[in-house]
Amino acid sequence: MSGWTDTVVCSNDVHFACPDQTAGPMKSTFRGVFLTSEDPACTARFYQDIAGLELEVVGREGAYQYWKIDRDGVQLALHDAKAFSPYTFPVWAESNVTHMYFKIHSIAGFLAHLTAHGVEPCDCDDVVVTVQDPDGRKVMFGTA
Repeated sequence: MSGWTDTVVCSNDVHFACPDQTAGPMKSTFRGVFLTSEDPACTARFYQDIAGLELEVVGREGAYQYWKIDRDGVQLALHDAKAFSPYTFPVWAESNVTHMYFKIHSIAGFLAHLTAHGVEPCDCDDVVVTVQDPDGRKVMFGTA
């Protein structure tokens, strides 16, 4: 493979090739975040109702279907965990390695919005309100 040399073994025994530094730095563009869910339709409703995202359905019922929003070249997509990949099912709600953050204008206004939707925050301070989505992910809404 052009631009890659030497094989390296990481501490968890994963093997990968190291980039050949003479080939120049690798460039990429951030494209998006894919979330997986045991009930993606329910999770899509949560992000529509609570975060105000205008998600579109891609695909058709009975076939592969997912929900997405594209803004300025960045996509947030919600996929069925079982259909997406063998490593995404079952969903592990206790995972704390992903944090999503949405900017809001007012903590008080957002708390009223949550109350109107029957959603109880799991944490709140003077800058961030954290709620749990239907899959157990902690989602932050803040003014910073």
